[in-house]
Amino acid sequence: MAILKNVEIHWVKCNPEQPQRFQNKADAPAKWSVQIRTSDKATKNEWEKEYGMSMKVVDDDDGIYYKTSLSRYAFSAAKGGGEDDSRPNKPVNVILANGEAIDPDTVGNGSIANISMFVKDDKSARTLKGIQVTKLIKFEPRADEDEFELTDDFEIIEDAEGNDDPY
Repeated sequence: MAILKNVEIHWVKCNPEQPQRFQNKADAPAKWSVQIRTSDKATKNEWEKEYGMSMKVVDDDDGIYYKTSLSRYAFSAAKGGGEDDSRPNKPVNVILANGEAIDPDTVGNGSIANISMFVKDDKSARTLKGIQVTKLIKFEPRADEDEFELTDDFEIIEDAEGNDDPY
C-alpha cells in the first residue's frame, strides 16, 4: 500500500451510502472518488513515475497545478462484466489526523490529507483506500440564492366537477 502525504484534495465523493456514477449514467459503475492536486512539478513527476498516475496540467487564475482522480469501485465485478451489487466493496475510510471518523460530505475543496491507495505491481491501476484529513476546510452547503421564500399565503382549488385530473 502506498501513502501520499500532505496532498491537496478536491471533490471528495466518499459517502458510503452514495457512491457516484460517472455523469449520473445508470450503466456506469458506482465509485467513491477524490481529486488530488499538487502545484509542485517534482511531486507530479514522482507520482507519475512511482505510481503510474496520469496527471493533467491546469493553468487558471490560481496558477499552474497538476491533478488526477483516485477512486474505488463500490461493488465487485460481476461474472460476464458489469457490477455485482450483492458484493459491495468496503467504503473508503475517511478520518481526521487523530483517527476520528469524519463525514466525508463535510470535507471541502482545498483540504489537506494523507491518501492511502493500493497500486498494482505494473502501476496500471490504483485503488483509493483511505483519506486522513490533516487540514480540514469544512464544506457547508449554502442555500441557493434563488430559493423560495416560504409562506402560509396560498390556496388550494378543488376541481368543481370532482375530476382528479385538472388537465
